[in-house]
Amino acid sequence: MADTPLRQSINFLVDLGFFDTVLPFLLFFTVVFGILEKTKILGTIGDDGKTPKKNLNAMLAFVFALLVIATQQIVAAVNSALPKVAFVLII
Repeated sequence: MADTPLRQSINFLVDLGFFDTVLPFLLFFTVVFGILEKTKILGTIGDDGKTPKKNLNAMLAFVFALLVIATQQIVAAVNSALPKVAFVLII
């Protein structure tokens, strides 16, 4: 059976390491950035106190996500647990 273009594209992304590096990076960056934005733990800009420091939050989330993907045990744990968590959330 011949591979379809979609299957070839997915195999290319697997060979490239997309699922082992890019997706976990985006997941951790998004979660950490969202938490920092919501809690405003690093402070706010201006006198109103409503605008979080987006640049500082983004930089801290970026560094944290890089540190996480540098540790292969965490990435492996996330890759094995995420499908189960998604299944439970759907149910």
